[in-house]
Amino acid sequence: MIPRRAIAPGVVIAATLLACTSRDHGSAVPAADSTVSRRIADSVGSVARPDATAGNCIAVAREPWTPARVGAAAFVVNRATRGMSARVRWALAPDSSALIVVEDPAGVENEAVPNGVLFASERTGRTWRMDSLWSASPAPDWTRVVVGRAAVLGGGEQQVVAPSRWREAERSLAAVAGPQPAINADSLRAHSYPVSGMAVVEGTAATFVADVARDVREAPIRFVALDGWRVSWSCDGHDVMIGVRPERVQDDAPAKTTRRVAVDGGQPGSAPAAEPIPWVDGPTLDISVPIARAARSLHARARVIEGTGNRITVRDSSASGWSERREVGPGVPLAITRNGRFVLAIVPRTDATRYESPDHAVVYRVP
Repeated sequence: MIPRRAIAPGVVIAATLLACTSRDHGSAVPAADSTVSRRIADSVGSVARPDATAGNCIAVAREPWTPARVGAAAFVVNRATRGMSARVRWALAPDSSALIVVEDPAGVENEAVPNGVLFASERTGRTWRMDSLWSASPAPDWTRVVVGRAAVLGGGEQQVVAPSRWREAERSLAAVAGPQPAINADSLRAHSYPVSGMAVVEGTAATFVADVARDVREAPIRFVALDGWRVSWSCDGHDVMIGVRPERVQDDAPAKTTRRVAVDGGQPGSAPAAEPIPWVDGPTLDISVPIARAARSLHARARVIEGTGNRITVRDSSASGWSERREVGPGVPLAITRNGRFVLAIVPRTDATRYESPDHAVVYRVP
């Protein structure tokens, strides 16, 4: 979450593109806390392909795969929006090969504040992240992620968002996937809505799809349509369901209406909506509520991640027994991928100000 004061007069939230794919670079960070047991899939990996038992619906199907070789790194989930509190949630792919994490701040009176998302895959060893989103969802086969990228304009001292200010929102959203005819100041203003009940703050969005399955440094990103308060998929991955605008200014408000758009253009299909993502609700990061830092262990295949005293370590199993503990980093572990190559943790911030949560979500990549 973020207090209303953080929406500075005349500032566009998400004016800078903060999306990246990485296997080589991370942001070193310090650590944090909470507890949830995780599901470990069976011993067979998988590759996405159509599932014949579900008609045209797609799923993560079982095929052998080997986790990519990786180096150690740490990736902050949300680098753009801060506040006194935020909710952390995550989901694992059906075979636990990939992890998606959302750090979701909200403002005073639960006002809407954009989120940060991070996707990590053991198949490629890469991560992909983007800041300033209203919503994000992996495709049914976990090869793509749809996002509703936000732009927010504050009214400033005059409590007015001048029409000319929408050029800022245009530049912000056009930076994601290049200029688009539909992304212009007039259309964004026409698709805007209030996101605060305490001041003049206007929000808008555009929907994009990132191809996160490719082993490339920068995941390809495609513009789909305007709007994106809430986003989800059809079960065949052909269409996305786009929530047009919120019913209320609250951060968790549902969309007033939803429209269906084909990802690659053309006519939308008729496949049913995809099953809801099984999000796990983690801790709330709040300035007034300390994170529980009890010791815990998370078990992967031939690996155990342990959190004790705000310190995360890893041990590996081999024919000769368990290895010595290796340091992962500070924090409290929450979830791990299938082979323990990626670890979601709550980590203390070194840059927190007086009115912000002292912790944030971080994903460690562990060789």
